[in-house]
Amino acid sequence: MRVKVLRTFFGGYTPNYSKLTQLGFVALGLPRPITTIINANQGLGRIEGTTKKIGMNYSPVPVCVFRRDNRLLLWETTSKPDGTYKFRNIAKDLECFIVAFDPNDKFNAVISDKVVAK
Repeated sequence: MRVKVLRTFFGGYTPNYSKLTQLGFVALGLPRPITTIINANQGLGRIEGTTKKIGMNYSPVPVCVFRRDNRLLLWETTSKPDGTYKFRNIAKDLECFIVAFDPNDKFNAVISDKVVAK
């Protein structure tokens, strides 16, 4: 009897679904992403925004979110083609600051301070 092991992929990994199907695995879509709370920095809060350059949406831009009280890096992402970014799995009411970096190094980093996860 052959047994398939169930594995869950999350984070920055993008699985090769056709290869997994060939190996006999089944991909199940979830209606919403699963949020895991491992420490006090994580929770059901979110921070959303848009990266802009001279008033126009700008992408792709590396964006980081930090705890304000101890400057701990919580998450990193890259803005989508429309300039939007979203951080999930942040403790609600956690005060943060966000730093966005110009990928072309023509502009200084932009900081948004005292942002509270909702």
